[in-house]
Amino acid sequence: MVNSVVDIPGYQGRAFRLERGRSFRVVDVEGCQIADMFVISNDDKDEVFSPAMTRQVIFRLTPRPGDFLYSNRRCPMLTFLNDNSPGCHDMAFAPCDPDFYVDLGADSSHPNCRDNFYKAIGELDLNMEPPPDPFNLFQNTVPKADGDFAVGKTLSKAGDYVEFRTEMAVIVVVTACSADVPIDGIDPVGGLSTNLRIEIA
Repeated sequence: MVNSVVDIPGYQGRAFRLERGRSFRVVDVEGCQIADMFVISNDDKDEVFSPAMTRQVIFRLTPRPGDFLYSNRRCPMLTFLNDNSPGCHDMAFAPCDPDFYVDLGADSSHPNCRDNFYKAIGELDLNMEPPPDPFNLFQNTVPKADGDFAVGKTLSKAGDYVEFRTEMAVIVVVTACSADVPIDGIDPVGGLSTNLRIEIA
């Protein structure tokens, strides 16, 4: 049963606190949208979700349902419960920032996940710089044998979701990725950042 909902418009981000034992879904409302998810310990903001530690423990590039997402102190932060999307996610890329868009030919004022992270945690009277590394939900970037990444269009459809359970009290930040410009000729989010929804049980 959904107890509360957090709506995240395209090109924006939101932060929310959850005590241990709560479950939540990140829903791609319209389809083809990447969600950058950051996780911070509510008790110590120096403890954050670590993609590198998670890869080391689970021994694969991205988690699957049943896996923990680990902190930089090797503590479980979230359990990955369910995934009804095609299952393409990423833990290799940092959040997009102004320089990322300048490199792609856009203006430095282009909306980006780094600045949206700062705005979201600012609403909780928090300050963190730099942001921790995210779990990039629905992002279709696959490593190739030669070490390059194959950038693909996001495959999630309208209503697809991933579901997690908190294993400690956390602050979760989710941003609707703003990557609306082509990368290697591919539009990762179809040329427009669209809405996400958080459903908290």
